[in-house]
Amino acid sequence: MKTKRHHPGDLAKANSTREHEAQQEIDRFLRALSSYPDRFAREPDLSFQQHLSSIVTAAHSPSTDE
Repeated sequence: MKTKRHHPGDLAKANSTREHEAQQEIDRFLRALSSYPDRFAREPDLSFQQHLSSIVTAAHSPSTDE
């Protein structure tokens, strides 16, 4: 049976990618946390989960600012 061999550079790149993605997730959560009170004031039926989801969705949609 063959074992898969990883190059050290591949593992470092994968770790770096995971760290970057984790930092982005933390940043989105903190942005949602700080902006939720204002949005809740306008939309009292909005849950924090819905607000966070809208921020995550917006972050993954293609930018139209170009």
